[in-house]
Amino acid sequence: MSRIEKLSIMGVRSFGPRSQETIAFNTPLTLIVGYNGSGKTTIIECLKYATTGELPPNSKGGAFIHDPNLVGEKDVQAQVKVSFRSTVGESFVVTRNVQLLVKKTTRSQKTLEGSLLLRNSGERHVISTRVMELDKLVPEKLGVSPAVLDAVIFCHQDESLWPMSEPSALKKRFDEIFEAMKYTKVIDNLKLLRKRKGEELRELKLQEGQDKANKERADKVDKLLLQLTREIQESRDKCNELLQQMDEESVRIKEKHEQANSFLKIVNDLQTKTEKLEYKKDAIDELRSRITELSESDQALRDILDQYERSEERAVAERDQKTSQIRDLQKELKRSRDKHTAKAAEQGKHQSDKDKYERQLVTRSRMIQDAANSHEIRGYDGELDDRQIQAFYDRIQKILNDKKRELDRLQRENTAALDDKTAIITERESQKASRIRDRALARQRMGSLGTEITKTQGELTSLDIDEGTEAMLRTDLKELEDAIEMAKSDEQEANLDNRITQLQGEIDTLEVQAARLNRELVDCTRLASERAQLDLRKKQLTDRKRDLDILRKAWDQKLSNIVGAGWQPETLEADFQTAIKQQNKVVAELRKKKDTTQQDLKQLEFKLSSARDRKAKLSLEKDSCERVVVDAIMKAKHTKKASVDEFKSALEEGETNLNTVETDLALFDHLEEYYSGARDKLVEQNKCTLCERDFNGQPDLKSKFMARINKLLTKETKKELIKDQALFGGILKSLKAANTKYDAYQRLAGEIPALAADITSLGLQKDELVRRLEDQDLLFKEAEDKQQDMDSLSKNVLKIAQTHKDIIDSERQIERSQQSTSLQVRSAEEINDEQTTCAEQTRVAQGKLGKLTAERQRMRDEVSRLELEKMDLKHKIQNAVQQLERKKRLQETIRKHKDEQAELRDAIQAADNDLERLEPEIASARAALDEARQLCRAKEQSVAEERDGIATTVSELKMINGEIQDYLDRGGPSNLASNQRAIATLETTIANLENDIRELTVQINKMTKEIDNSDAKKRNISDNLTYRKNLREREALEHEIEELESRNAQEDYDRLIQEARYLESRRGKLGADRERLMGSMSTKDEQFARLNEEYEIDLKGAKAKFKESHIKVETTKAAIEDLGRGTAALDHAIMQYHSMKMEEINRTIGELWQSTYQGTDIDTIQIRSDIESGTTASGAGKRTYNYRVSMVKGDTEMDMRGRCSAGQKVLASIIIRLALAESFGVNCGLIALDEPTTNLDSDNIRSLAESLHAIIKARQSQSNLQLIVITHDEEFLKHMQCSDFCDDFFRVKRDSRQNSIIVKESISRISE
Repeated sequence: MSRIEKLSIMGVRSFGPRSQETIAFNTPLTLIVGYNGSGKTTIIECLKYATTGELPPNSKGGAFIHDPNLVGEKDVQAQVKVSFRSTVGESFVVTRNVQLLVKKTTRSQKTLEGSLLLRNSGERHVISTRVMELDKLVPEKLGVSPAVLDAVIFCHQDESLWPMSEPSALKKRFDEIFEAMKYTKVIDNLKLLRKRKGEELRELKLQEGQDKANKERADKVDKLLLQLTREIQESRDKCNELLQQMDEESVRIKEKHEQANSFLKIVNDLQTKTEKLEYKKDAIDELRSRITELSESDQALRDILDQYERSEERAVAERDQKTSQIRDLQKELKRSRDKHTAKAAEQGKHQSDKDKYERQLVTRSRMIQDAANSHEIRGYDGELDDRQIQAFYDRIQKILNDKKRELDRLQRENTAALDDKTAIITERESQKASRIRDRALARQRMGSLGTEITKTQGELTSLDIDEGTEAMLRTDLKELEDAIEMAKSDEQEANLDNRITQLQGEIDTLEVQAARLNRELVDCTRLASERAQLDLRKKQLTDRKRDLDILRKAWDQKLSNIVGAGWQPETLEADFQTAIKQQNKVVAELRKKKDTTQQDLKQLEFKLSSARDRKAKLSLEKDSCERVVVDAIMKAKHTKKASVDEFKSALEEGETNLNTVETDLALFDHLEEYYSGARDKLVEQNKCTLCERDFNGQPDLKSKFMARINKLLTKETKKELIKDQALFGGILKSLKAANTKYDAYQRLAGEIPALAADITSLGLQKDELVRRLEDQDLLFKEAEDKQQDMDSLSKNVLKIAQTHKDIIDSERQIERSQQSTSLQVRSAEEINDEQTTCAEQTRVAQGKLGKLTAERQRMRDEVSRLELEKMDLKHKIQNAVQQLERKKRLQETIRKHKDEQAELRDAIQAADNDLERLEPEIASARAALDEARQLCRAKEQSVAEERDGIATTVSELKMINGEIQDYLDRGGPSNLASNQRAIATLETTIANLENDIRELTVQINKMTKEIDNSDAKKRNISDNLTYRKNLREREALEHEIEELESRNAQEDYDRLIQEARYLESRRGKLGADRERLMGSMSTKDEQFARLNEEYEIDLKGAKAKFKESHIKVETTKAAIEDLGRGTAALDHAIMQYHSMKMEEINRTIGELWQSTYQGTDIDTIQIRSDIESGTTASGAGKRTYNYRVSMVKGDTEMDMRGRCSAGQKVLASIIIRLALAESFGVNCGLIALDEPTTNLDSDNIRSLAESLHAIIKARQSQSNLQLIVITHDEEFLKHMQCSDFCDDFFRVKRDSRQNSIIVKESISRISE
């Protein structure tokens, strides 16, 4: 149990800041007595401040702290210390410090650092020094909330009537005492948390559904990946097998081609040699027709030819040398012309610089003449040479320097003159300010002296005393001492103590009887209260049944659609939950069907997409193959348009053309020999070699025939054949290269229509699935809407079920109440009659006792009054002596102040005279200063304008001189002349080079003509040699052709080629099959990669995620259910706790009121708490209470506020605080009553005192009971019989410095 031990106060309100005042709190009673204004309430304020940190009302601006002006300080530090024991017996000391700082116009209060000290076995430990922590820790250690400390235990006198305040303020007080907001916030937080968990559960369910779908997708993808892996491996094995077969066919084809090539070599050799023979013949004929046959031998002809070649080589070398010289001269000519162009451009720049230079010379001369006229410098009107120009520049520069020095001098002189005049003004102003300051200080001092004289004169006037008054007071003191002795002797003779003791015993007996009757009446009243509660419960039952009917009418149609018609409230919740579960099951089944259809649709879309991709890929491949084949055909046929169907014919045509050209080329040499013989025979015998036809008389035919032979014998024919061979070979090669593309095109042309049919079929299936999915979406949406409608009805279902349960609970409570009120007791009228008799007897006895006590008290009061008068007389005598001495001191002070005032008046007059003299002097000095400043400014401006004009001229001359000098420094004239010379030199060089080139060109043309003339002779010798060589080669070819024709190799070659083509077609078919498998395998690879990527990105870990989501859903469901049960349990516990506490408080209030209140207009009072439902910000329902204090007379209950007197308010507030302290101060049996007798009449004062006496006596065994009573009414303390509980009390009074002090005195001082 906690209790307060000591309180130390320093610097608070009227308690001085230099010494601490300490008070110790006893158990069970501590009395604090003192006059009004002595500082009693400050003790309660300090206890409240130390324990809660709350300052008393109306204490802003430092009113709680001792005024620094009273002690002559700028700041005062206040300190409050409280020593207390916690609920577990630990000893603590809490210290609070606060400071008040006074400035000129403001006051600032500052809370300083405090401390909470733990004392344990002689050791001290500081727990905390922070103010916020102290505000929290101290109430915790005392075991009581801050609200109870503020409103109940240490309630301030200004706020002691808070139970009678307006409803909103009263509700706020009781909510703080009951700590309702704390529990309400907990419930709101629990409901908000449950709501959030519900939202989280919905999200988790959605996530669980998604994770479940992903898990199912992952399983399907796993199966599909395994199937694709197996199919890809099978296709790869088959491709390898086909590739192996193709390799075998390629080996066979290669063997066939090698065998055919061996025969083809023979055929080609035969063909080549035949073609070569024909070519040789044509060449012989052509040479024979062109040459002039020579008779020299071959060796002689070769020697002659060598000489021609050497002479020709020399001529060609010389010509080439001269050509090279021309090229070098042309390069040199180009370089010279480029230099000439650059020099011409440079010449233009130099000429421009010269023109600018001449313009600047003219401008400078004109500028000098203008400046000379402007500045009145003579001798510069005509033409100016360089010497005159330099002389002018030096002269103008000198003038500029002179003007600058003149301006500086003038500024210094003006500054000195202005400083002198300013110094005079400053001196006068200083004298004036000094006189004004002296006058102000004198007047201020005179004012303060006048105030002090007035104050002192007032004090002197108030001292209405002289030496005669002192003598009269001493005479009165002697008479008063005699009267005191006489009053004491009369009190002893009356013997009133024994008579009072006898009457007190009778009154105690009657009080015991009255207490028994009160208890019986309370029981009767309690039963009446229970009957009233029974009526209230019946009314509540009716209201709840009406609410149930309203709910049934409002929701009957919707609930009947869900749980069936004729539903009952007692089974509604279970039926509704069953319907919700069924609906959830339907929704889940529809969602599963929809998800299955969606998955099928996705797979079908994937297949359709794959098929479309494959079709597009095959189409691209087909188009590519078609382009390759068509390009090969167009290249073969040399056309701009072609069709794939022409490929086979183009291939056969290419093979035919190539064979024909190769045959012609092989037989060209033999044909050449043949045609040469035919030409010789035609020339010599004028006959055809083949048919022996004679061409006599047919010159045209002969020339035509000769032309044909010559054409066949030319070298161009063989070159054309070789060129055709290369052309046809390339065409055939490109056609064969396109053969595989042609086969692929044919294969793709068959596959693409089938694939298009598959795409069409898949599209139809997709449309069917889309229609099915739309139907399922519609069904799912309807089921989900129905589920949401059912969820929205869940609150109403719960409300109906709860209302039905409340009806059943109300019926049970009514039944129990009817059983409990069936007991027989005496009526309240009988008990009241007996109470009246007992009260009358008690009143008579108390009247007698009161008279005896009053008589005794009168006698004692008379003695006390006389003692007090004696003390007052002594005090007056002492004051009279002090006042006489003070009167003399005040008179002397007034005389000194008046003398000083006369001196100050003389000083003010002297200052005024000086000021009148100084004002004209200052004004004239200022006028002189302004006039001098204007004159100086005008002179300076004139000189400055002249200086600026000259400076501008100098600057412009300097700039143009700089440009002129820069042109000369760059060597402008010499550059221009040298450039002109260079241009003339280049023009001469260009002319010489052109002449040299013309001469060399003439020489080269002449040499070329000579070389051309020597070529004809050389060509004839060379042709003779070639002609003889061709004759020899023709004979050799004819012999070789005869030998090759005897081998018959053409048939074997054709047979092997046919076999090779058959094998190639088989290999092409195998290649097509492999390409088809490779395409299928590529599609499956892409499908595998896409599925694998989808699995890695979206479906990896889907099983674990589904498991985690399912666990979260289930745990969240359990958490929501636990939160609901916890919220309901907490709400019920709070309501039960509130009801129990209110019943306990009202029971205590009833007992205290009936034992204390002496009137008959109010039987009892009680606190009513009306339940008010509301909603929180989160939408959750909450329960709040509205409080009011009501008074009961008979069966009538009324609000006490506004219907009771001031005394009844005070008494009711005290009783309510006592009841609250008893209920909420279980761990802290402390309560302070500050001036409890305010507005109470004597009977109620006495009754309150007796009730407090009874309370203390009944709870005296409680170790931590501490009742603190603060009052100025000592009569009230006598009625309390305080001597039964304490031996001393504390008196608060003022010392000589008017500071409050606390003095401990014996209780006998009050009891006497």
